[in-house]
Amino acid sequence: MSLPPHGDDPRDPTVRPAAVPPGDPVQPPGTLPTSEPAEAWDAPATRGRLGLDLRRYWVGAVATVVVCALVGLAASVIFDQAFDVGLLGPLGDSTAGWALAGALFALLAAAVLQLLVVVAPQPRMFFGWLVGVVTVILAVTPFTGDPEPVPALLTALVWVLLGVAASSMLSAVLGRTLVRPAPPATR
Repeated sequence: MSLPPHGDDPRDPTVRPAAVPPGDPVQPPGTLPTSEPAEAWDAPATRGRLGLDLRRYWVGAVATVVVCALVGLAASVIFDQAFDVGLLGPLGDSTAGWALAGALFALLAAAVLQLLVVVAPQPRMFFGWLVGVVTVILAVTPFTGDPEPVPALLTALVWVLLGVAASSMLSAVLGRTLVRPAPPATR
């Protein structure tokens, strides 16, 4: 193996780049080269809005609603009937009430996420915070008044589980259905 003559190896630290000829544009330090014209950065904000593939989004949202309904149903069956510990029901103390509560929670979350995609600059961040705050409120609600501690704790656990399920599934659905605008056409 022979080494290239001194100065021909691009990894050689003694080699200096050629000077930029006069009249050629110089890339300012700390910036990345781009092929977009400068006026593309001054384009109206409507060009950068995100969108959704609505059909796929709502198919994923309906699947999330079904899963959250099943989570509420399973929690009610497990705690109320298998362990005989009554959950503090959101819509009565029935098993169907928990299934309906899980479904409504996920359906409202899906509608809010679609709205956030249209109006918010960072919809995923705001959605995470909204679902988190609502979940905390719903989880703390069973402790208001003078409830039995075990049913209140298990009810709070079910709300946290529903919040995590809805948030994680809808965030994943958003990741697969979010439509980014095409870059501006170059001339």
